[in-house]
Amino acid sequence: MWRALRPWLFPVWCIGCGAIDDALCAACRSNAVPSSVALAGLHVRAATAYAGHIRSAIVAMKRGERAYLDPLAALIAAHVPARAVLVPVVTTRRRAAERGFDQARELARRAALLRAGAVADVLRKRGGPQRGARRAVRLSASGRFSVRPGAALPHAALLVDDVVTTGATLRDAAATLARAGVIVAGAVVVAAAPGRETSAAARESDEA
Repeated sequence: MWRALRPWLFPVWCIGCGAIDDALCAACRSNAVPSSVALAGLHVRAATAYAGHIRSAIVAMKRGERAYLDPLAALIAAHVPARAVLVPVVTTRRRAAERGFDQARELARRAALLRAGAVADVLRKRGGPQRGARRAVRLSASGRFSVRPGAALPHAALLVDDVVTTGATLRDAAATLARAGVIVAGAVVVAAAPGRETSAAARESDEA
């Protein structure tokens, strides 16, 4: 009943084209151009670029808008192997409390459902957000993640996050998992910041 009533009580429109009942419609998602980023041994697959309506959707999600979680997770899921184990690159508990959810955790959970996979929620993060920090500060940041005490670690996993900028956060999370004995097969993100993505066409040709 709630599924039927929700569109009437909380109507949404596509942030890209204005279509009703979807915060980011399939047509607008179909315009996504994937790319790959190489981060010192960690292969990162980005579903699209951090620009236009995708950027607007991610910013809205970070401000607590849950309507964008499902469509953004669908973008990620397109680049996740079936039955993969996903590890969300979680934010701090303070940031999650401020927005009402942890975006990486929610994206990973939804993407895993779409790909018949699993989520290994094994990381925890300390420290403040990097938004607005100088590039040198972002690149030098490390040691912000630890493995949750008693967490059941997977043999191998993919990291999941919303955006890759300098890549410092992903490298930090990957190093933490590797020290714990987890094989990090790579990472999948919604978007790559300008300048981070490689040539999508060239990469697609290489991987075909």
